[in-house]
Amino acid sequence: MIRALICLLVVAVWAPAAAQAPRGAPAFHENPPAAYRIQIPPGWQAVPNDEVDFAMRDAQADMTLYVRVLEGPFGDDRDAYRVLTEFFKGDLDYLVLRTSPKPLAAIGREGWNIVMRRTGQPRVEIVTIIPQQPNGESSIYYHLRLETAVRRLDALESEMDRLLNGFRITGEPAAQPVRPKSDGGQFRPPVQQGATPAKPAAPEALPERLEAWQLGYALRYPTGWTAVRLNDFTYRLSAGRDAASRESAVTIQNMASTAAGGAYEKAEDVAGAFRKQILGLDPKAQFRNERPFQYNRTRLRIVGTEFSATYRVGGNEWRQWQVVLPRPDGNAFHAWGLTAPADRFDDYARVAGAIFESWAIAP
Repeated sequence: MIRALICLLVVAVWAPAAAQAPRGAPAFHENPPAAYRIQIPPGWQAVPNDEVDFAMRDAQADMTLYVRVLEGPFGDDRDAYRVLTEFFKGDLDYLVLRTSPKPLAAIGREGWNIVMRRTGQPRVEIVTIIPQQPNGESSIYYHLRLETAVRRLDALESEMDRLLNGFRITGEPAAQPVRPKSDGGQFRPPVQQGATPAKPAAPEALPERLEAWQLGYALRYPTGWTAVRLNDFTYRLSAGRDAASRESAVTIQNMASTAAGGAYEKAEDVAGAFRKQILGLDPKAQFRNERPFQYNRTRLRIVGTEFSATYRVGGNEWRQWQVVLPRPDGNAFHAWGLTAPADRFDDYARVAGAIFESWAIAP
């Protein structure tokens, strides 16, 4: 089974380099858009790491701290802690040793600690989750992970406490990403030439949640729709109220890359397989909007590809919108597609657009 390493959705906010402090003064890393600041203690150095917002290391003590800013479809803080804990407990790479609430009086928050060991490796980690808001209903969380040798397990929590003493929330996170967000990251339902583009449904219309973290994502969908797991790698969402609704569906598949022993090297290869499948149904199928697609939701930037198609099967005309995105770890591709009868496509594209906008891909 393709397994995706999940830590919820990383909010990859651009961060300036650690501030250069005067000689003898404390050094800090500050990220104003993400609204936090952390002290770099003596003996620690900032280290480059493209997978997190900030990382620093104490080489002599063999300790590394990683800071992420997370956002996901949570109900409240307890829900966020539950999802994270269940992920680590279900991941074969980790053995969870203990979990506990983490009072953080200095910043007026109560977070959550997860202490675990990497299976097959002499390394231990502690993850501290800190809510951005103090009211128990944050949508943004700071994820601090301290890693060290297993021989230092007894000192792990006290070392994290020392680092947390230098962590501060400095305000409200920026409402918009700092990096320019191209329209490729916005839902663009393909429409016939001259038609008015469909508008996504309002977020309030999506109260149901699908948490498929083992496949690398979560999303929301409307009441009355059903989410069915077709196999180990595929979910299908449909309304099911009438024949046309049952035939109209959003399908999300995970497809293995060559790095994981699969058949596809690039997103374009996966898209090509879908086009070949459609041509097998209708050799006269028409393809449009074949172009790069950029997923930018919650500041995670992934570049894939998209296309739309019109084809006939059994005398009926169908339309399909297909997006293919590589997983951040390079082991699989997410293939997200909407298929519907041509005369109903724009109606379903409105809802599918809102579902797509809620789609949270894990790093």
